[in-house]
Amino acid sequence: MISACSNPCCSATFTHRQGRLFRLPKRPMDDGRPSNTHSVQHFWLCADCCETYSLEYDKNLGVAITHSFQGFPSPELRQIIAKA
Repeated sequence: MISACSNPCCSATFTHRQGRLFRLPKRPMDDGRPSNTHSVQHFWLCADCCETYSLEYDKNLGVAITHSFQGFPSPELRQIIAKA
């Protein structure tokens, strides 16, 4: 269950219908087996953070928070928040 903003620098608690919810693929199992192909994980950015940041998934790196400029993620300014 989501309880707080996925931005590690933010402490906002989850508020229904505010901010942006992301549904991204679940990372593979630790023993190398792939996760269920229908498995997803949920991340949430609060209303303030989603104005500046976005989340992206990279199958080799994991989930990263990125600065967004006019709605487009900026790959050079990203921080991994969930490893692949």
